Amino acid sequence: LGALYDLSIYSFSRLASHPALGTNNCTISYPPASFGNNSLLKILFYLWRIRRDHAQRAFSATHGFWIMSQGITAVLAAKMLRIPSIVSLLGGDVVYFPTINYGSVRTVAHKKMITWCIKNADRVTVLTRFQEQVMKANGISREHVAIIPFGVNITQFSFRPHATSGRLEFIFIGNLNRVKDPYTAIRTFSLLTKNRDCHLTVVGSDTLAGVVQEYARSLNVYERIEWKGKVRHETIPSLLHSTDFLLLTSLFEGEAVVVMEAFACGVIVAGTRVGLLADVGDDDVTVESGDAIGLADKIDRLISQPERLQEMRVKNRKLAEDYSIEWTCSEFSRLYEEVVKK
Repeated sequence: LGALYDLSIYSFSRLASHPALGTNNCTISYPPASFGNNSLLKILFYLWRIRRDHAQRAFSATHGFWIMSQGITAVLAAKMLRIPSIVSLLGGDVVYFPTINYGSVRTVAHKKMITWCIKNADRVTVLTRFQEQVMKANGISREHVAIIPFGVNITQFSFRPHATSGRLEFIFIGNLNRVKDPYTAIRTFSLLTKNRDCHLTVVGSDTLAGVVQEYARSLNVYERIEWKGKVRHETIPSLLHSTDFLLLTSLFEGEAVVVMEAFACGVIVAGTRVGLLADVGDDDVTVESGDAIGLADKIDRLISQPERLQEMRVKNRKLAEDYSIEWTCSEFSRLYEEVVKK
């Protein structure tokens, strides 16, 4: 997008270094470190900063990624400058799971702010139909929502299905936290090990202080698991290329880009009906949240159907090609042109 537009990024937190951020027509601003996690101060600071920058180089539109607090800032700034705004919902923007303290709709006040933001943005995007349905189920409606999933670089994530022979290789990619529900993934894996030679690789930062590892010990599968922790994104393709199945057992996902990455590589994704899996996942390998027994049973049955596995791999690769990162950029570009011309 930076090759097509002048982009000014106003980030609410520090971004990891990436070559794309220092090239093209892109500038990045950060709030003062003294603000800490104070979202209100960041909103007020950026409203001032955006207005100042607009006077020097007029903006055509604002685009907020996440509602709280970026989307609210984008809509307020657009109203102040009398330009159009776009807001993208990326994850738990319109949900709340009180048992795990996840999601933005925590209070009546939060829901009112979120509803206001969605209704006052000129355009709203979501990642999946599943996410749009959840928004409606939570009493927040909006016409003409654009569904734009994040695609992947299909050259980097090349199609190289792992030859299923001997030991079965499973992988879990995601931070170890309660919304990702790694417990169901570990439980599913433990059930599969009872009749098969299996190995699991777990990738992601541990936010649960070793509790997941203890759970694996209690199921006697700790030694069958490689705990890699956080890895650089560049290493994900090679990990997927040596994998048979990706386990995605989250309680909620807006999309889960790792599913698209696995699709591109020819890895079968088995898991819960959330995010992209709810939209396009095969019934052969999807279950309701928490159903480790059902998931293990479906995987076990599918393993003995090599033709069906290959059919799924080819179908999923085609999906990744149709909705690549280039497609995603073209959809956002089309949206920008549309709101600017309005």
